[in-house]
This record gives sequence, C-alpha cells and structure tokens, in this order.
Amino acid sequence: MKTLLFIGHPGHELLAYKFLRKHKPLVVFLTTGSGNTGNPRIQGSIELLESLGPKVFKPFEPFTDRQIYNLIMEGNFDEFAKVKSALKEFIKEHNVKRIVGDALEGFNPSHDLCRYLINGTVQDLSSNSSLANYDFLQDEVFKNVDTLKNKDDIILTLDDDELQDKLSACRVYSQLKFEVDRFFNKYGVDFFRLEYFRKITNTNQISTWEAKMPFYEIHGRKRVEEGIYKNALLFEDHMKPLANFLLKTTGQ
Repeated sequence: MKTLLFIGHPGHELLAYKFLRKHKPLVVFLTTGSGNTGNPRIQGSIELLESLGPKVFKPFEPFTDRQIYNLIMEGNFDEFAKVKSALKEFIKEHNVKRIVGDALEGFNPSHDLCRYLINGTVQDLSSNSSLANYDFLQDEVFKNVDTLKNKDDIILTLDDDELQDKLSACRVYSQLKFEVDRFFNKYGVDFFRLEYFRKITNTNQISTWEAKMPFYEIHGRKRVEEGIYKNALLFEDHMKPLANFLLKTTGQ
C-alpha cells in the first residue's frame, strides 16, 4: 500500500523505524526541526531515511519552528491552506492510499498542526478516494498501549536485532540525544521496541487532553511569567481557530 509519512519534526521517524523499513513510505516534513536554537536538523533525517529506503519529498518548503509560531500567533492561516493544497496534490499524484503522521497530544503546536493538516486533507479527499488515516503517539504510546488497542491499529514489535539497529540510529542522531535519553531514562529500552499506529476515525477532533489547557500553553504561560516569552500561544485564542479553519468546522 502506497503510504505517506507526514511528520511535524525531523527525528519523529525514529519512532517508526520498523515501519519505515517494512513499508518504505514517502516522507514529507512540516518543519526543518530548528526549534529554539534555529539550527535545522532535517538533513540528518534525510540521511537516515535514505539509508533505510524511504525517500523524502518537498511538495512545499518546510517551515522553521519560529515561522510556524509567528503565523499561528498572527492568525495568518493562508500559508497552512497552501500546505494542505500541496498535500492533496501530492497524494493524488503519487496515488497514496494511506497517510500516517503525528498524533494530537497537546504537547507541541507543530505536532498538533501536523494532525490538523492530515485530517483536513483526508476530509477534502474523502469523496474522491479511500485514504486510510493513522497517527502515532510519542510519550503516551508506551504507557497506554494496552488500553488504546483497536482492531484496525498497526502494532509492530521489534526483535532484538531490529531493536539494536534502531538504538544505533538513535545514538547516531546527535541532535536528538536529549530526547532519546529522556525516553530511555523514563521508560527503559522496551520503549524503543514497540511501534504503535492508531487508525483515525474522528477527523473533526481538535483536542484530546483532559487538563484545562494543553501542555504547550501551560509551558508558554510559565515562560511569560518568568519573563522569557513576551506572549504565550493559547489553544482557545490561537490553535482552535486554526484547527477549525483547516477542518472547516466549529466543533470539538
């Protein structure tokens, strides 16, 4: 099945290591992975992916994280509409039948934006094609997998050799050392053995968290209080209007 892996930040592909080797998806990045440092890490991901077989495409020019933040804060959604249009054309041109991407977790705005773009694209194409839609979690995958399984989900378990290959790839990706160490210290080596992709059935969903506000808003408000940020990106004021715009809905 021709598959598109559309992910918010370079490096997320490490969470789909066996999936990459098995299915050889087409890969598109939303951002360059520059973060707060301004140093992109996309080239490291391209080199990793090419070593495994998948090819990276650029139907649009990936954004810096600062560009995405500014566009969302300003309410300038036209650029994201162009991304969705480019994705639709790419999917039709390459006869993609399945799209896999970041989950809606409220952790990082770019991750959630990636999910809104995927779901909006699937909605727009639903009358013309059957496009399977999957996401993959980050922190939540390890601790919640037993309660999240559905019959159409894809669950891959790495054998010992595959696990060692994956860990080696993680260690080589020096720009993600902090994240790799965080997952390793928090969950242990078995975190890297499991890859879990959930079948998406509700493409109108714009929030999944039970807390009053998503993590990125809590983090942003704290930074404003500390004098580090001037303004915080808020769900109700900034992300929710963007989600409704991309999904053409006013619902939750």
